[in-house]
Amino acid sequence: MNTDDPIIAAIEAHRRACVESRAAYERLSAVEDELMARVRVPAGEAENDPEWIAANDAAGEALAVQDDLAVKLLEIQPTTIAGAAALLTYYVDAVTTTQPDIVFPELDGDEPRRDFAYFIIRNVAAVLSNMAGAGEAIEPHGASELRTPPRTSRAGGRGRVIAQR
Repeated sequence: MNTDDPIIAAIEAHRRACVESRAAYERLSAVEDELMARVRVPAGEAENDPEWIAANDAAGEALAVQDDLAVKLLEIQPTTIAGAAALLTYYVDAVTTTQPDIVFPELDGDEPRRDFAYFIIRNVAAVLSNMAGAGEAIEPHGASELRTPPRTSRAGGRGRVIAQR
């Protein structure tokens, strides 16, 4: 595959960020388990422990990076047909092996509300249309359509906002 296509680097960066987010949430879960086992702290009280707070903050930061890189998948247009295919394949693989809302953020754009798949498909359609030199080009999506609302920690707890754009 042509690695000169900028979408390939964006896909790999997002893939790495997903691995790092998963590891951060596994660490948070391990801290919770350890706190409950060690001190027999109820789950609701574990979140007051400094170790738990640090692990939760790290998980939140990892998720914010993952979300930012997911939006880059929408902002960067593939420059080759192979890159367009790689982007679609990556999306399909990700959503068939993981819950989509874990890998890709919910986008809070203009009405009507659209999911991440819509923007991926629109990105690729615009690229292929431009490559084919179609008479009626498809407009790429605008930045106003790609806002993400704040996410709260998936670990529960205080429901602290961990990613805001």
